[in-house]
Amino acid sequence: MELSSSAHCNFHFRSKKSEQNKKLTQVKAVVTESTSVAQSDEKQPEQRKPRILVAGGGIGGLVFALAAKRKGFEVLVFEKDLSAVRGEGQYRGPIQIQSNALAALEAIDLEVAEEVMEAGCITGDRINGLVDGVSGTWYVKFDTFTPAAERGLPVTRVISRMTLQQILALAVGEDVIRNESNVVSFQDDGDKVTVTLENGQHFEGDLLVGADGIWSKVRKNLFGPKDATYSDYTCYTGIADFVPADIESVGYRVFLGHKQYFVSSDVGAGKMQWYAFHKEPPGGVDRPNGKKERLLKIFEGWCDNVIDLLLATDEDAILRRDIYDRTPTLTWGRGRVTLLGDSVHAMQPNMGQGGCMAIEDGYQLALEIEKAWKQSIESGTPIDIVSSLKSYERARRLRVAIIHGMARMAAIMASTYKAYLGVGLGPLSFLTKYRIPHPGRVGGRFFIDIAMPVMLSWVLGGNSSKLEGRSQCCRLSDKASDQLRTWFEDDDALERALNAEWFLLPLGNKVVVSEPICLSRNENTPCVVGKVSHKDFPGMSIVIPSPQVSEMHARISYKDGAFYVIDLQSEHGTYISDADGRRYRVPQNSPTRFHPSDVIEFGSDEKAKFRVKVMKSPSRIKEKEGSEILQSV
Repeated sequence: MELSSSAHCNFHFRSKKSEQNKKLTQVKAVVTESTSVAQSDEKQPEQRKPRILVAGGGIGGLVFALAAKRKGFEVLVFEKDLSAVRGEGQYRGPIQIQSNALAALEAIDLEVAEEVMEAGCITGDRINGLVDGVSGTWYVKFDTFTPAAERGLPVTRVISRMTLQQILALAVGEDVIRNESNVVSFQDDGDKVTVTLENGQHFEGDLLVGADGIWSKVRKNLFGPKDATYSDYTCYTGIADFVPADIESVGYRVFLGHKQYFVSSDVGAGKMQWYAFHKEPPGGVDRPNGKKERLLKIFEGWCDNVIDLLLATDEDAILRRDIYDRTPTLTWGRGRVTLLGDSVHAMQPNMGQGGCMAIEDGYQLALEIEKAWKQSIESGTPIDIVSSLKSYERARRLRVAIIHGMARMAAIMASTYKAYLGVGLGPLSFLTKYRIPHPGRVGGRFFIDIAMPVMLSWVLGGNSSKLEGRSQCCRLSDKASDQLRTWFEDDDALERALNAEWFLLPLGNKVVVSEPICLSRNENTPCVVGKVSHKDFPGMSIVIPSPQVSEMHARISYKDGAFYVIDLQSEHGTYISDADGRRYRVPQNSPTRFHPSDVIEFGSDEKAKFRVKVMKSPSRIKEKEGSEILQSV
């Protein structure tokens, strides 16, 4: 997936004669059908299809405009700046389009949906879920593949916002979109709506759809000024040129911590997108070039997956915003005016459903207007715009309200998570070092294990069985690894699937070895660790000139995707400290498995202390980033 290098790129409407002719034929067919119905009854007066005005050319506004245009309606979209991605600019880039939204896009325009899916990076075919932020161990895994596969739906993807917006804008057409046109007010006269632009121009239509975002001027004109709700969290976001060791098996994950959490997602093309949430009052400002430094301090002590991403991100690629949402109301509009997407139900990003709900809104609103039009043709009466907008509200508000509530609950759960007793207890925080599992963590996991599959099935399945214009036997073009089910059930199998290099990185200030040691994944070439070289040994020799390292201290071997260390009756012993803080001595002459992020000590004087780290080949990591990552441990 190619990400836009600038938030101020221009859209170029390409000429595709074959596609335009095909779509023009479809529109003509609809018009011809409507005309034939009208001509079949000489007493029935000829009716004009309604003219639809749309305030806002973001994702929701463009999807609705496309849906309405495909149904043969006259549409006019007013957009202040089509070249700009909302909010954070180019680094907000990727957006998650889940199965329910992709299915709605297929029902609206199959060719456009295919183009979106082709441009996106599939994440739903891998493991997704919640992880403990400090240890990096899995808390619970989400299966987003099965709900799609069972219904023949496309699998969840992420796609650049600029790319998605461009695909939609090209499909809608330059004749429909009026760029540099900002709607500031409107007048509903009962039989028509007149919008006023910032430049003083006026346009009339039969209805107005406000798709102008969380700070919607249409909403303000409808219901008066009302502040959005602050979530209590500020959010840093960025995109890094970085490939995690588990890229083949993990799509995205949420790292949990007390009053903070971190989200990472593969976005394709060797890039990772991340979000860092921290509980604090709104309006905070960082000192110049201080965002990265602050984030490394906030997430100090967290697992490698978090720290590595922060270190690999350039300072100027990090952006900050406070998180707001809007509580959905029972009434989404008034008269001939209604709202869509963030203008009526802006959500926190924790469910990845904000843009998806806007896409579903666009499909449903176009469908209800079409129903009203067909009824007017059959009855010979004027189209009832007001009733169609009310039907749209009734069809959408319950599902939207539930998912909106889920997004808020997800934020509460993610930020109140406590892995161990003592976390957040001030004077009693010393209890944390004993690593006693917090009761809330245990109970929460039990609840999630039961509720999550049901919730995901309902959210991702959407109303796919009722989508008009989409085949219920649609081919499933996306495939997952044959090991996916095993990875869901077995953390060990997931670790063994790592396709990356294993390193021993020197740890501490007293180390006698300064360079990282790359371990061999050849089962026939084990490594021997000692204070002198063993050239006669059939494998790799690791020399550590430390007083407490024996001449032949230990052996490291690889088998079936896992590494083992064997203490060769050394005088001062070999020790392992795991992710849960437990330190133990390796038994002599007995293979002991070690894992990523474990600390291995040869002797006890901390001069031969190494952190186990798994990384993609260093050639794929910039020299600067690689050195920073090594220094971090």
